[in-house]
Amino acid sequence: MELTLRPRRTSRLPSLLLVVLLSAACGSDEASKRPASESRSAIEERLEELSGAGVFVGGVAMTNAFVATHFDRKDPQSPGMRVLVTDGLPDGTAEWFEGNAEDLEFEFKSTSGRATIEGEVEPFETDGKITLADGTRHNFFTRPAGDGAGIFEIAVRADGALNGKALDGSTFKAAKDGPYVKGEVVSPGGERYPFRHNDLTQRLKYGVAGGQPGSYLAIVTRQATEIQGRGGDVRGGKPDRNVIALDMDQSESVTPGVYHGRVARTTDRLNFEIANDPSGTRVVRAYVSDSEPEPDGDVQWFVGPLPGADFDMPSKMGDARISGIIAEDGVSGEITLPDGTPRPFFAAPSGQGAGIYNVTVEDDRRHTGTSEQGAKFDLRYDNGTVMGTITDPEGREFPMLGADLATAYGYEDEYSKPGTYTAFVAPRGRYVFGRSGSVRAGQQGANIIGLDKKC
Repeated sequence: MELTLRPRRTSRLPSLLLVVLLSAACGSDEASKRPASESRSAIEERLEELSGAGVFVGGVAMTNAFVATHFDRKDPQSPGMRVLVTDGLPDGTAEWFEGNAEDLEFEFKSTSGRATIEGEVEPFETDGKITLADGTRHNFFTRPAGDGAGIFEIAVRADGALNGKALDGSTFKAAKDGPYVKGEVVSPGGERYPFRHNDLTQRLKYGVAGGQPGSYLAIVTRQATEIQGRGGDVRGGKPDRNVIALDMDQSESVTPGVYHGRVARTTDRLNFEIANDPSGTRVVRAYVSDSEPEPDGDVQWFVGPLPGADFDMPSKMGDARISGIIAEDGVSGEITLPDGTPRPFFAAPSGQGAGIYNVTVEDDRRHTGTSEQGAKFDLRYDNGTVMGTITDPEGREFPMLGADLATAYGYEDEYSKPGTYTAFVAPRGRYVFGRSGSVRAGQQGANIIGLDKKC
């Protein structure tokens, strides 16, 4: 698939505003709670710290692959770059690149010889194009990460213990616990980011057991919200089929009846709601989307009665079907999308603002939304960055800071156009995916919301 980048932006935000937005988007979430007049100095210091450390994280358009870069900026005009691109799949992408960006532009071939990456280094963003081993060419973006994010060398022992260290000195320690992996990442400054993730190799039936004894090269996103990597000699261009694939952190703050998850081997995410309708009948609702543009983007809405723990129902769009079972640890089953391929899915019990929302985007691109459980968000939009707050039904607030994917990936069309949408929100606003139109009636529109705080 060939994606066309917009012409590189030649006009930038005023420098101070750019500092405020980008450091908030990829730095300390707490900064967004302070008034701008009080937080600018702290934000500038934080951005300088993050950019100086040289750890950037982002993604590859239309794939599940992450990109992470560690910079060596001894020569500011020719920084050294170590780049890992991986999707955490046993037969997927695992490419290592290394070299110098001459005059802040770069073009590298991977050590495997199967992929190339090219782009431009900017103070607070690195983006460009990557050609993967299958010959497809995709846009990518990365931004300063911090909060324990980066490229980690991880060793897994026979007893299931995982220990690792990032190229910037962050540390990783975890242990297997059935279908979970529990641990923490500690940044060089001592900030601790605990997690209890689901092992996707088990939940999504990868066909290989994740975290087999051996060595891995992995990408950890900020605050350890997702971890994926490959075993073997990735640096030497010879990865093996062993993987680390961890996602859907199990928070203690859960909203009853709300689940958030993903579909195996696709970019689709999904949210479930289990609730009573006005007649008192228990119903299950599911919303599936990948936040990708037409004609290939997925959007499906399912709703049906739930007399027991099992369900099986067609989508309101009429070209997909989902079946599954609701258990204490989550919702699992199989979904068949319009391409006709059945795929496993899993959704974990979720809170921290997760849910399905009715959303309004105003003319100034302000996003406001409310879920059926009473969670709310209020986001300001500026030049491809969103900043604001998600409030769960109990009144707990979570800063939401992230990137508009249409801007980040350089899609030709805009996202988040003024209008009304049905969207789903992942815990803490890690993703906000939505569509315009009457989604619940199976009549989705073409306008998209696609927000991501991967960095």
